[in-house]
Amino acid sequence: MSISVLIIDDEAPARRELRFLLEQVPEVVVAGEAANPSQALKEIREKRPRLVFLDIQLPGLNGIELAEVIAELPDPPLVVFATAFQEFAVDAFSVDAFDYILKPFTLDRVAKTVQKALQALAGPERRATTQETQGIKRILVQKRGKQIPIAPESVIFITAEEGEAQVHTRDAVYSSKSTLSALEELLAPYSFTRVHRNALVNLNCIIEIIPWFSGSCKLVMNDAVRSQVLVSRYHAKDLKERLLLNR
Repeated sequence: MSISVLIIDDEAPARRELRFLLEQVPEVVVAGEAANPSQALKEIREKRPRLVFLDIQLPGLNGIELAEVIAELPDPPLVVFATAFQEFAVDAFSVDAFDYILKPFTLDRVAKTVQKALQALAGPERRATTQETQGIKRILVQKRGKQIPIAPESVIFITAEEGEAQVHTRDAVYSSKSTLSALEELLAPYSFTRVHRNALVNLNCIIEIIPWFSGSCKLVMNDAVRSQVLVSRYHAKDLKERLLLNR
């Protein structure tokens, strides 16, 4: 499956940099570029991209205002704010931004956004394989030989220990026969993210972030015992972007 992308930024070097990264993602077809809001709207109407990378600082309308206009178009594209300005993040998500990435961009971060968009835009035949689309609102876990359905929102974090997933809720710990990767894909719509090769966390259940060694950190989670989950240095940047923290 491919995805058509439009880049909107008033600075030509920024457009070139983002185009260079996007063209390294196999599924991406760069439909075009725009340097201002009027050109952007023309390109969207004519080329109908499915994903737009949009800067905040633009001449005339700013990126937030332009996103509001785009949302009113028939079959609007997903909007990703691609900017150096972290302070606009709250406003961005108030207009239903799909994602928010910070300059300087990396290939890994851009590719992750594209993959998320592909999943969001996947056809019915693909989405029908997920539990959420099938109408299933519970995941099956085990405890003392019994299978127990629990709501995804009740899960605080998940760890992989000795080849088995441990599912932590506020007051209990369950096991799961699913792999951590399978649970990551299943729970992505519920604000879960990978923070370590052995851990997933619910972003809505983080109550404190403790700086740790070499760029890593620890998360204090909102379970009864205030568990701490290690965030690897590799995942720390992505976590901070998702939580919209200052670096």
